[in-house]
Amino acid sequence: IMQGANYFSAGNVVVALLNLADYDEVFTNEIPKFYVKLKKLLPSLMEHHCSVGKRGGFFIRVQEGTLLGHVIEHLSIELQTLAGMDVGFGKTRQTTKQGIYNVVVRYFDENAGIFAVKSALRLVNSILTNTPFNVKELIDKLVEIRENRLPGPSTQAILNEAKKRKIPYFRLDKYNLIQLGTGKYLKQIRATLTSETNLIAVETAGDKYLTSQILSDAGLPYPTTYLNKKKVDFKKIVIKPRFGNLGSGISIVADENHLDKAFKLAKKYSDDVIVQNFIVGRTYRLLVIDYKFTAAARIEPPVIKGDGKHTVNELIENLNTNPHRLKGDKSPLTEVILDDETSRILKERGLSLKSILKNGEEVYLKISSNLKLGGSSIDVTDVVHPDNIFVAERAARFLNLNVAGVDIIVSDVRKSIFDENGVIIEVNAAPDFRMHLMPIGGVRRNVAKPLMEMLFNKKEKNHIPLIAVTGSIGKTKTVKLVELILRKLDYNVGSYSSKGVFVNNFALTSVTNSKAVQALLKDPTIDICVAEISLESILNDGLPYQFADVGVVLNVKDNFNISDSYVYINDLEDVGYAKSVVVEEVYESGYAILNANDKLVYKMKNRLYSNLILFSIENNIHIKNHITHGGIAIFVDKGNVYYQKNKIRILLISNLNAGEYVLAAIAILIATGIKPNIIVEILKTIKIKNILTKIES
Repeated sequence: IMQGANYFSAGNVVVALLNLADYDEVFTNEIPKFYVKLKKLLPSLMEHHCSVGKRGGFFIRVQEGTLLGHVIEHLSIELQTLAGMDVGFGKTRQTTKQGIYNVVVRYFDENAGIFAVKSALRLVNSILTNTPFNVKELIDKLVEIRENRLPGPSTQAILNEAKKRKIPYFRLDKYNLIQLGTGKYLKQIRATLTSETNLIAVETAGDKYLTSQILSDAGLPYPTTYLNKKKVDFKKIVIKPRFGNLGSGISIVADENHLDKAFKLAKKYSDDVIVQNFIVGRTYRLLVIDYKFTAAARIEPPVIKGDGKHTVNELIENLNTNPHRLKGDKSPLTEVILDDETSRILKERGLSLKSILKNGEEVYLKISSNLKLGGSSIDVTDVVHPDNIFVAERAARFLNLNVAGVDIIVSDVRKSIFDENGVIIEVNAAPDFRMHLMPIGGVRRNVAKPLMEMLFNKKEKNHIPLIAVTGSIGKTKTVKLVELILRKLDYNVGSYSSKGVFVNNFALTSVTNSKAVQALLKDPTIDICVAEISLESILNDGLPYQFADVGVVLNVKDNFNISDSYVYINDLEDVGYAKSVVVEEVYESGYAILNANDKLVYKMKNRLYSNLILFSIENNIHIKNHITHGGIAIFVDKGNVYYQKNKIRILLISNLNAGEYVLAAIAILIATGIKPNIIVEILKTIKIKNILTKIES
């Protein structure tokens, strides 16, 4: 499992080592009926263009003849796609051993990726051995993995927005707790709750009775509400738990004989029971972000409509055949589950699952319009009456909720809530974005964008500088020297090297694992992070971060033991290719720092997307050309260390036998924004020769 940019890909991938055994060099057109059987099992592979570049391209390759490793690659992608995870990337590469291939496939979830690759292998073997294979059962299992492990739609939309802005993020638990940004700039979200959201506000919104008092006092329309009161003058009432969610424990009562039963149901979820007058109208969700109206949707519970022929059960089954209605909450619509609430609704209407509804007769299957229970939404953002917007924003302000889902009932959202005797029925502290992101009608709204703008405005930094250093020799020395100088400049520095993990020179752990880099990026006390990235960590796990601000390659030496674990590493060029990922995954505004005196390192400049600084222990032709074209260089000339950009040359250190790591460290400081004259002064202050002797030892 590669959890970051790696030798094969810039993204997360499963790398499977596949032994073709007796099928090495046996092509698909040589295997009897292989194409026919494959097409029958997975006809959706028709959508794969492959290298042919058009629809059906992969099947053309299979008919013309391709190796089974290539087939397993495409199957692994398609199985995930059919389960709602369109990964869309894979490659197959021969290794240094005959018949052994690397099948590389992207994943959204590593468990799903592994399962898909292994299942693809099983599917191919089922064709070869002429044994049955249940594709649907396999897809169902992948859907189950997706639902259990992938972030919810709201969280995923926020992560997508973070990717657009190149804001780094980390998943902090198995669910929806996410860190956005790094170091002292980090913020957190859990679904649509943010670390900026007021805790008291969340607790207040969860208390339906307290919410009714606060909003009524604010002059906002709210249904008449009583606490634990059974005798009221309403013809039709709503009974609900004081604390609850997902519409649990709610009853609509029009007959006093059902009152005790409704109270008993509500008390299963809360000791206190809310009694409200029933309001006729449609339910609308108005989303408020940063106290400003953002989007609106009409929401409805799942409903079936009779045709005089089919039973209730058949109508529900037909409702669930909608391709957008799947298990869980990752799709536009959720499958309707027959639960106690549905049974109770049917019973109160004198119906059962075997009942046949009259033609045109409608039955709502849930009381709540919650999408997780099978509800649906239609976007109405552009037609909301200004009074309704005013009410929603005022409710969010009075509850002090920076993100709020305000549910109102009104005959038509285009009309004023005041003119139509409408009301607010609930305010949600963690509103589901799915109804706005994936409505079944109207315009899709990217409501994650204003949330991200609230957390990180355009002028606000979202991550601390990350400096990543790789090379065959000198990584630890470079990291320790940079760390020392930055601390002298009053930075709170987090560093990782073969010496361990340090924050301001305090050792936190002796674990030499590059994943410790993530621990530093999650530390809210540090200003800057300097990290050693070993070749082994790149080959085993990929980079432990998304982008660095400064990437450094010191050198590529022949000191790496190519073992059976790395059967795709042939020579020193492959080692260099692997190390180059450190300078490729740098922000465009950042800097890649390369050793101009190392041929393999210097070649990496052709794969960069960021700014370039060169360093060298001699003023060679590459340095001169780079300076001529306006580049920055750190180099040694006649025993002195210089900084040069265009015609400006500054002497940094005189009479010093500076190694590559010293030059790289100075280049890092320049890339971090420290001016050359300040570097000169700090090098004098710390007595650089003494420090270097200490670091060398």
